[in-house]
Amino acid sequence: MQPVPFVSRTHYDKKHCVFVPGISGASNASSLSIRNRRAAIILHEIYGINAHIQRAGHEWMTRGFDVYTPSLFPHHTPFRYEQQEEAYHHFSENIGFDSAVVTTLLNDLRVQYETLIVVGYSVGATLAWLSAASGLCDGVICYYGSRIRQYTHLAPRCPTLVIIARYEPAFDPLAMRQALEKLPRVRCKMYDARHGFCDADSATFDAALSHQVMDLVTTFIRDLISANTSPD
Repeated sequence: MQPVPFVSRTHYDKKHCVFVPGISGASNASSLSIRNRRAAIILHEIYGINAHIQRAGHEWMTRGFDVYTPSLFPHHTPFRYEQQEEAYHHFSENIGFDSAVVTTLLNDLRVQYETLIVVGYSVGATLAWLSAASGLCDGVICYYGSRIRQYTHLAPRCPTLVIIARYEPAFDPLAMRQALEKLPRVRCKMYDARHGFCDADSATFDAALSHQVMDLVTTFIRDLISANTSPD
């Protein structure tokens, strides 16, 4: 299924957001009467909406979620991985760690869906963590998100799963896990890998561990939906 353009009625009237209906979702974004009851917001890394993020969106679509992938900053094509410094500068200049853009989208979608999950990768994971304190989403999944360690005072108000690699050049993952495990509603799972191990396009990709993470996420989703679904 190919992504179709979706423009939200409020904050996103001037921003691009890819919308993909889940398998059981409506094909028309305005058909709220038959809309899927579950949606996932995928927050990209500093590189933009690249093949990795598109695959993540497709994965959530196959789980039966409508998928929203907001472009967090203006860009025509995603940065390549070898453009890391340029990509980070571009991200910092255009948005930084301001979760307002995500909160606005959550406000838009909250009345439309029974279950809202925010999924973020790297800088997107930090934005997802900040969104967890808003009270607007039902679950959050953070991949890597090294800057989360600077916001541990903002405890999530919903179940939150943080996935980190054991080997990170810029911070101590063990210390971060220790801090996160003290917080209610937070589970932090560390893998013996390097940053990017769940990205098939990354040099640090680990297929076996990536599948383990997929199983963990599947269990997290099942438990969350079971707790959050109201009887028909």
